[in-house]
Amino acid sequence: MQVSRDLVQDAFFALWEKADQLEINQSPKAYLYQAVKNSCLNYNRHLSIKQSAEAEIQNKISKLEKQVYKNSDSPYYSLIELELEEKINEVIESMPDKCREVFKLSRFENLKNKEIAKKLNISVKTVEKHISKALFILRCNLADYLGVLLMVLITKL
Repeated sequence: MQVSRDLVQDAFFALWEKADQLEINQSPKAYLYQAVKNSCLNYNRHLSIKQSAEAEIQNKISKLEKQVYKNSDSPYYSLIELELEEKINEVIESMPDKCREVFKLSRFENLKNKEIAKKLNISVKTVEKHISKALFILRCNLADYLGVLLMVLITKL
């Protein structure tokens, strides 16, 4: 309903903007009907193109997911997953002590920032900064593994 109102309003606005440039050979009412009709047809055409593009993208995603799931049981995939896990652990262990401790409490023990702050006797803001720093370190060190990490995460869902 809102789209139809918008299309009618756009037609009125276009008529108002171009009033001095238009030569209407028919009644203004007939002109507006035709303008709204054309706007509706253009909108439907655009919507159809958009929906078919979205469907195509979704289809490609589904094919990729099927391919990932199909390959997820292979020994090669298990080896990649193991290597990635080792790399993540290596990066976590290379973090500064306090940063690593806060990150592990947050991500592996699922503690809230407030709980971590209380447990370690630091401020919540400090906890947030340590987590941000840890995530930054992970992002920087695992940038080359992003595609592999994405496949692993998709199959774990």
